Amino acid sequence: MIQYLNKAILFSLLLFSLLLLSAMNSHASPSPTNPSLDITLESIDDSRQALYEFIGKGQWVILNIWGTRCPPCREEMPELVMFHDEHKDTDAIVLGIAIDFPSYGYAKKDEVAQFVDDYLIDFPVLLSDANITKKIGLGHLEGLPTTYIFNPSGSVSGMQVGGITKKIIENFIEKNKAAPLGSANK
Repeated sequence: MIQYLNKAILFSLLLFSLLLLSAMNSHASPSPTNPSLDITLESIDDSRQALYEFIGKGQWVILNIWGTRCPPCREEMPELVMFHDEHKDTDAIVLGIAIDFPSYGYAKKDEVAQFVDDYLIDFPVLLSDANITKKIGLGHLEGLPTTYIFNPSGSVSGMQVGGITKKIIENFIEKNKAAPLGSANK
């Protein structure tokens, strides 16, 4: 009788654990993998460029959303420039989207252009506001800087809020190169 009771308790605990895990997973926000890239943004040279011109073209794309007056954005910028310069001709590029900080409104073109000159940024920089992440299906912008890493097929493989380094990006790409396109080892 005791053995039967122990099995019943064990089975009940196992069932409860599975139900609890299932309930937790049903409330987790889905990870964005296929954002809408059919959105055109203004660049600092007055041209307009669509995100699909950069993303899903066979290279990793480091989409960095930043502001000119954001201290962590200023701190990470030399790392992003270095990464872009070392990888742009082979396997990855950086694409910047500047928004105003601290208002999170539309970026001021003259401030962004001066920032690009000051930091010797040679990767493409587009202008927008904090709603850009919602517009392309990546959810609410949680803070600056925010970096999304798109794999060569154009799916989001990683995301980080806060400063990022060249080494973090390189390690992430190396770890995820072997993963089937469209999936990631986050």
